[in-house]
Amino acid sequence: MPKIPELSAQDVGTPLSGGTLDSTTTPDAQTYDYIIIGGGTAGCVLASRLSEDPTVSVLLIERGPVENTWMSRVPLVSGNPYRSGSVAAQWWSLPMRHADNRYLEVMRAEALGGTSRINGLLYTRGSPGEYNYWKELGNTGWGFEDVEPYFIRSEKARSHPVSSFRGRDGMWENRQYTKVPYKVMPHVHRALENAGIALYDDLSSPTMPSAGTGYYDVIEDGSFHRHSTDRAFLPAALVQARKARLKISTNTLVTKLAVIPDGGTVRATGVHFEAGSTRKAGQHYFAKARRDVILCAGALGSPHLLMLSGLGPKEHLHEKGITVVRDLPAVGRHLKDHFAVPLTFQVPLEDSLHVLESSPLTAVKELLKYAVTGRGMFSLPFQASTTFIPSRLLSHDGTLISKDPRDIEASIPENLPDIEIMHLTNNSIDYDIPDKGLFTFLVAHIRPQSHGTVRLATGNPRARPDVDLGFLSHEDDYVALRRGLRLALRLAADVQKQGYPLEDLIVPEGKSDEDLDRFIRANLRTCFHYTSTCRMGQGSHGERPSVVDAALRVHGVRGLRVCDASVFPDIVGAHTMAPTVMVAEKAADIIKNSYVRS
Repeated sequence: MPKIPELSAQDVGTPLSGGTLDSTTTPDAQTYDYIIIGGGTAGCVLASRLSEDPTVSVLLIERGPVENTWMSRVPLVSGNPYRSGSVAAQWWSLPMRHADNRYLEVMRAEALGGTSRINGLLYTRGSPGEYNYWKELGNTGWGFEDVEPYFIRSEKARSHPVSSFRGRDGMWENRQYTKVPYKVMPHVHRALENAGIALYDDLSSPTMPSAGTGYYDVIEDGSFHRHSTDRAFLPAALVQARKARLKISTNTLVTKLAVIPDGGTVRATGVHFEAGSTRKAGQHYFAKARRDVILCAGALGSPHLLMLSGLGPKEHLHEKGITVVRDLPAVGRHLKDHFAVPLTFQVPLEDSLHVLESSPLTAVKELLKYAVTGRGMFSLPFQASTTFIPSRLLSHDGTLISKDPRDIEASIPENLPDIEIMHLTNNSIDYDIPDKGLFTFLVAHIRPQSHGTVRLATGNPRARPDVDLGFLSHEDDYVALRRGLRLALRLAADVQKQGYPLEDLIVPEGKSDEDLDRFIRANLRTCFHYTSTCRMGQGSHGERPSVVDAALRVHGVRGLRVCDASVFPDIVGAHTMAPTVMVAEKAADIIKNSYVRS
C-alpha cells in the first residue's frame, strides 16, 4: 500500500542564517506558487484541487502527522477524542462568565485531515436559507444557488437515490444508517410523530423544511471506514503521482507570515516555520509564495497566526508586544459555536453504546464483526438521527404551535431552525458515568446570538490561544434553549408513557424558567463547531467589520487568503464539516480563476 511522503521543515524550506526571522528579502528561498497553512478539513481539499493543475506547485504545511492507522479509520473508535492514539489536541477555555464561570475543553485535531479525523462523522449541509443569508449580508456569490454545485462536486453519496442535488462522482463518500440496534429509537421516533414532527428521508435535501427529523449521512467509504478529507482528497496514490508539484510537510509549525509593504498596502510573500518538535526547532526556515499564502488553520488557528503576524486588533497586538502591520479589528472576534444542554436518561445497558465498555466479550465480538464485514456497532456513528426545529414554532411549554408550510420554508432566512435535538445512545456530559446504560437528548442552540473571541495568550507561536467561548452572553439564547428543553422533556415523557424503561438521571428539577436557566448554566457544553473568527464581509471596519472579502482575500493584504470555517459570515445551523468542504471547493475555483484572468 502506498504511503504519503511526509516531508520535514528542512525538506521544504530554506534555512535562515543565525536563526533570524528577517527573511522577507531572501532571494534564494524555496518558492511555491501556493503555500497552504493547515492540512485539516479544508486544507486537504484545497491542496488537492489546486495541485490538479500540472503547471503549479503547492506546499501544504501541517502541524501534526499523517497517522493513518487502522484504528483511526474505524468510525466509532476514531470518534472518541479521549482514546489512546487520538490526534485530538485539547486545552481549557477561559472561564464562561455567563455560565457560573465554568471552564470547557477546547478541542481540534492536529493531523492531516484535521477535525474530519475525530468528529462525529456527520454530513449535513444546512438549509438553503443559511447561504441566502450570507448573500443578504453582501457576500456576492455565496447564496445557495451559488454554493450548491460545490456540495455536489465533492460528494459521492452511497445511500440516496439519484437526484439533482446529491453528488455521485465526487471524491468524498457518505452513507446513511436508517437501522440501528437500539430499542429506544423507534420509541423516540414515535414520540416525535406524536408531537407533529415529521420524518424526512434526506436532511440535506434543499426541500427539507426547517422543522423535521431524519437520519444523518455519515462520512464512510465503501469499506465502512471513516472517509476523512485526507483519505478522500489526498489519498497516498494521488500524492505520490503529484509529488513533483505537491509537497506535504507534516510535524511542522508555522510561526509567522512574511508580510512586507507593497505600495499603499502590504503583501504576504511567504511563511516562517520550524520543526513541530521543540527538540528539533533550533533552526528556522522560510518558503516564498509566488501567488498566494492561504490560511486553512481553522477558526482557532487562522486568527491566531494572523495576530502573531501583526494582522489583527491593534490594541490587543500592542498589549502582547506584537508589531502592528495592519489593524484588522474583526480578527479573532465573532467566534460562534453551537452550544448544547444534555438531558441524560438511564436505559438498559444492552440498549446503549456503553455495553461495549461494560462487556469486553461484546466489544470483542463487535470489533471482529467490523474487521470481517465492516458492519456492526463499530461502523455506526455516535448518533444516527436528529431533529431540527425553529424555536419560534414552539409554545412556552414546548408544544408545536404551527404546521403552516409557509412557516417552515427553509429557503427563507427568517424561517431557519435554531434548535437541534440530537438522539444519542450514550453519555453526552463532560464526565464519565460508569456501569450504566445511557440515552441523551442533546438540545443544541444552532443559531446563537452569543459570540466569543480568540486571542493571543502570548507572542509565543507554540502557546495555545486564549478562547473565550462567550456562551450565554446574549440573553435571547435562553429563550430558544428553554423551548428546546421543554420539547425534549415532552418527548422523553412520551417515550416513558409508551412503556420503554427510560429513567430520568440528569434532568432539570422543575420546569420553570428559573429551573431551566439554572440547569442550562450548570450543564452547558460545546459542540466544537467553531466558526466566523475571520468572517467574510465587505470591509475591515464599519458596522459589520470582517476579515476577508467574497474572494476570501484578507482586507488590505495582497497575496493572503483564508479558507476554512473561520470565514463563515455567520454560523450555519448544521454540523460544519460539509459546509467547510464546500468553502474549500469554491475557494479552489476562485483562486484558479483569478490567475487565469491575470
